[in-house]
Amino acid sequence: MGIAELKALLSETLARVKAGEEVIVTEHSRPIARLVPLSAATPAAATQELVRAGLVKAPEKTLDEAFWKLPRARWIEPPRRDLEDLNEAEEWELQEAV
Repeated sequence: MGIAELKALLSETLARVKAGEEVIVTEHSRPIARLVPLSAATPAAATQELVRAGLVKAPEKTLDEAFWKLPRARWIEPPRRDLEDLNEAEEWELQEAV
């Protein structure tokens, strides 16, 4: 399944994975990822399975209430510009987000 197809059918694909199907994700016809269902029945058991396999690290401590009160990041919509407004001499530039 290509990335564009995965994005378009994400909910349906995750339902198939949850039902036990394995999905290979491709980019330009090359496999780049594999979506597989977790074998454990509960999130806690699945997490422990991943920790035992060395795929994730167990948390060192639980999150306290102060964590949940931290300010959240905000999405800032960049200004939109029409292609007609660009001068031919003006270059497109990729800038780092701040």
